[in-house]
Amino acid sequence: MYLLQIILSEIKLLVIISFILIYVWFKYKFTYWARRNIPGPKPLFPFGNVRDVIRRKQQFFEPYCESYYKFKQFPCVGLYSFHVPVLSINDPDLAKHVLIKDFDYFQSHGIFSSGVGNPLGGHLFNIHGQAWKNLRLKLSPVFTSAKFKTMYPLVEQIANYALQYSDTVYQNGEAINFSDFYEKYSMEIVGSVGFGVECNGLKNNDSEFYQRGHEYFEPKSLYWTIIRAISFFAPEFFKKLRINRINPEINKFFFNLVKESVEYRQQHNYRRADFLEALIDLKNEGEKLKSNDTDTSDTFTLIDVAANTMLYMFAGYETSATTGQFAAYELARHPDIQARARDEILTVLQKHGGECTYEAQNEMTYLNMVLDETMRIHPPMRALFRRCTKDFRLPDSDVVIEEGTLVFIPIHSIQMDPDIFDDPQRFDPERFTPERKVKMHPCHWMPFGEGPRKCLEI
Repeated sequence: MYLLQIILSEIKLLVIISFILIYVWFKYKFTYWARRNIPGPKPLFPFGNVRDVIRRKQQFFEPYCESYYKFKQFPCVGLYSFHVPVLSINDPDLAKHVLIKDFDYFQSHGIFSSGVGNPLGGHLFNIHGQAWKNLRLKLSPVFTSAKFKTMYPLVEQIANYALQYSDTVYQNGEAINFSDFYEKYSMEIVGSVGFGVECNGLKNNDSEFYQRGHEYFEPKSLYWTIIRAISFFAPEFFKKLRINRINPEINKFFFNLVKESVEYRQQHNYRRADFLEALIDLKNEGEKLKSNDTDTSDTFTLIDVAANTMLYMFAGYETSATTGQFAAYELARHPDIQARARDEILTVLQKHGGECTYEAQNEMTYLNMVLDETMRIHPPMRALFRRCTKDFRLPDSDVVIEEGTLVFIPIHSIQMDPDIFDDPQRFDPERFTPERKVKMHPCHWMPFGEGPRKCLEI
């Protein structure tokens, strides 16, 4: 009994000492920015500045956006995700250095949007360095106006289908939930153009494609929510341990879907003007190189096809759904703007024989201004991330951003800054006339990102 008490006392002492050491270690880590004379909000043990994010009281970008207003007089602010230092950029000119002028120092997004490793993690958003350059070069022809034009009939078909659905709901005297409507509408487009399938989510809430796709962005369980939040700021740790931050069942579903679609098209010599077909063409070109004994280190495999269909979902679903929802909301709030946009649409359609063609949409200047203003107030991406890939000295400063440091650019805060956009809460599409837009600072409005890593064909 006496021996047991001694053992328990020693264990208790060991736990206390371990806790003290961990606490002291965290407190030292929390001096990282102070030692570099970078201001910032006080971090809390052990969360740093993301306690409310982990407690699901804030979205991941909110602590950084809040710091923008509290420390606006400084060009950058130092925060912490747990013990990991994160530099938040306040000054648009400094953001221009990070995103454009000195892009070579910030090539990596620094985060993972998909599963770590094969089969779905190796898409354009996740990789950096030479691998990113090679893949971007391959995919650039897929994201051209000419390619989009060939795919447009699929989008128009789904738009007509969505219109019929909304007419039916209206005729039945029911209200349309625009959030639900645009989420399903966007997923229909992703399914058809990106994966070559009809998910029928507008009429079928149990559509597996829609359910799996929705879960890809919004985890159902607390476990996957926490895993995603932690891995967001420690991707290299998850990569080394090969830990997925996405439910493997989701990865498995989409990989098998792509694999079966590719096999069917090849076996039946079936072609379809969609994004998947463009990726299949890249794969076939790679196989030809392999058969000719050409260097195959840079070819395009089935795994690459699957990964980059997920890129299409990642880039096209939530961003489109969010923009559609808020555009409808703002037009409902501003009937005068809605009337002007509607008049323009009718005028352009009349010019094109009543057909909403690819060319017709490009002529709807005011409607595009409405969408641009929507994305200023309600950006689909609230922030941009970059990871420093080699030491970088801040312009006109002795401060060095060390290799591996995560850099955050609070898009939403910049776009809602009254010193940049007068009366920023007011919805005013006139801010984005073609004449004004061309003169705009490149880092005052960044809904698609900026620099070499911005969305392709933007």
